Amino acid sequence: MTLDGSDTSASGSVAALARTSSRQRWLDARAALARAPLVPIFVLGMLLVCAVFAPLIAPHDPIRINVMENLTPPVWQEGGSSKHLLGTDKLGRDILSRIIHGSRLSLSLSLMVILLGGSAGVVLGLISGFFGGILDAIIQRAVEAMLALPTILVALVFVFTFGFGFWNVIFILSPFIAARFARMVRGETLSVKERDYVAIAKVIGASRGRIIARHLFPNVANTVIVLSTLEVGHLILVESSLSFLGVGIPPPNPAWGLMVAEGREYIATAYWISLFPGLAILAAVLSLNLFGDWLRDALDPRRKQL
Repeated sequence: MTLDGSDTSASGSVAALARTSSRQRWLDARAALARAPLVPIFVLGMLLVCAVFAPLIAPHDPIRINVMENLTPPVWQEGGSSKHLLGTDKLGRDILSRIIHGSRLSLSLSLMVILLGGSAGVVLGLISGFFGGILDAIIQRAVEAMLALPTILVALVFVFTFGFGFWNVIFILSPFIAARFARMVRGETLSVKERDYVAIAKVIGASRGRIIARHLFPNVANTVIVLSTLEVGHLILVESSLSFLGVGIPPPNPAWGLMVAEGREYIATAYWISLFPGLAILAAVLSLNLFGDWLRDALDPRRKQL
């Protein structure tokens, strides 16, 4: 106790507790980084670099046709050329350049779907979980109906009705992603809204909008981040499937699924046309899933205690 009556031991304990908490957070962050999947992070870094700087990195125009060099094998195979490291397709287009530009197309489409559908799903999930009642029932029945629909079949009907293209694929996939986000965020919201700080906010007269924005959303943000990471891989796979079936990105755009489809008839004689785009899809989706799993463990405090 000092001369002015203040308790130095109490203030010292609070300061020590704050330092301990800060040090623990730092140790937790270092431990999480130590467990980071380096190979998936490297692959995703390369994917992001290719998507952003595709025109600068790609050695050739991805849609330029040169029939004089069609079906050129990869550089390590007999008849290959260093001009086309991964070979060319039936129209003489460079496979490596098309894969690089395809990464930009796949990532931009996936991020646009996450931005549109994910944002709508988060809002619907917060509203559904917080208000409950008849509003919750209506939203959840709509979510269940959307999740019950087969994506490919709906895409086929939509494409035959309105045509196909980049933005049409975004409009097809966004409602499905919104339903996934709404269901997950609603479950988190139901748990968070029962906590003491939400009850205190209601008691002191905070508006519903303020409670949702200041107390509920920050506590479900980790779930949204992890789900977004996992859904990017899912969307790349779905978009590739739609393009493979001819209802996704139209030619001559270098969509990975479309490239795999174009090489089907040459699989025995020019395997590289389908193989390398297929490996790009595999590497991107697998890396995103592994990174999402690590991110979920790193951001979930309950898993840190196990």
